[in-house]
Amino acid sequence: MDGCLYPDLTDEDEHLYADWEPAAVRALSRARGDRPRWAVQVDVSGRVDGTVEVRRLTLALLGRGGVAMDDYSDHVWTAEQIAADVTVDGLRFFDFRGHYERSRLAR
Repeated sequence: MDGCLYPDLTDEDEHLYADWEPAAVRALSRARGDRPRWAVQVDVSGRVDGTVEVRRLTLALLGRGGVAMDDYSDHVWTAEQIAADVTVDGLRFFDFRGHYERSRLAR
């Protein structure tokens, strides 16, 4: 991760969903059939773009299943969608540029 990504294993005892939007929690619960009790949360250094590193780490973590969410949509991403660079509601996984542009145009 070369000092670009800072992963953290978090469980519900540490208030996993405390800062989540309710719609995001519902989407995750629907996609999985339950509300996960743990997650790997990854912060990205502001010094780098991080897109390549985030995608690489996420695909490695999802190698045996699971789903991912990012801060830019409430979509629950599968490894297949991330690898294929699928667009959902105009955004890709970890699409901070698209999210920023959408927010800028909405002002």
